[in-house]
Amino acid sequence: MKYTLLERDRVKFISLVLLNEIIQFQHYFPVHLTGDDIYLESFLKVLVEKGALRIDKGVYVPTDKGREELKVLYNKYYEFVKFFDIFSAVDLERGGFAFQSINSDMSDEGWIEFLHDERFSDVRVAVAEFKGINPFEIVFMSFLNENRFDVMSPRWQYYLTGNAVWDEIIEICNTAVSLEYLRDEGVIENIVNNGSELALDLIKQAEDVEMDLEPTEEVTETVVEEYVETVSMPVYGYNYWGPYYDPYYVSPIWLAAAIILW
Repeated sequence: MKYTLLERDRVKFISLVLLNEIIQFQHYFPVHLTGDDIYLESFLKVLVEKGALRIDKGVYVPTDKGREELKVLYNKYYEFVKFFDIFSAVDLERGGFAFQSINSDMSDEGWIEFLHDERFSDVRVAVAEFKGINPFEIVFMSFLNENRFDVMSPRWQYYLTGNAVWDEIIEICNTAVSLEYLRDEGVIENIVNNGSELALDLIKQAEDVEMDLEPTEEVTETVVEEYVETVSMPVYGYNYWGPYYDPYYVSPIWLAAAIILW
């Protein structure tokens, strides 16, 4: 087995899901947990030890340090959706990308079916390794994007902290199209180059569309933030993405093994 998920990374990923639930939805778990929340106890205690949470009036509440860690997650997630997801459906035989058709008139259901066409391969793990990124980070982002850690589902606490979902992530990393295979075929540089150009072209198209839209009146909602402010998804202009024309470039946010807490 090539890839092994380190325990510290598993704890980090679980903790990030919990931080998102606590900060974004103000779900403050009591110190005296009951029911399925008991599965979360050790991870909540780790977050307290790391300074991301503190105990106030018998509940776990977020700190500014915890919010900063969540901001890093959102920055990574934004880059994942805008850039790395391009490599989730690549036609290795013809050299095309499913996302070349993203602006077609397909329905949502038709688009999902198209993405899963057998001619497309998911090469995100290989691209991550090519760029020096921990592949588990990319697969974790894909699970977030697919809402695989749905905190509204029954027994989500058991699912999040149990072995099954993390074993699945390990299996995905170890059975995905490998960097070695794509290097042997001599196509990894072309895939990254062409995918980068496509991603940046789609980002430019989306920015142009947004600029052409008439401004709408912004509605401001008053939200009472008892401990820390929620985190908003970042929005980067086209100029931010310029360095990604270099196939070897990767944003520094992906390369820090222990951003704040780990």
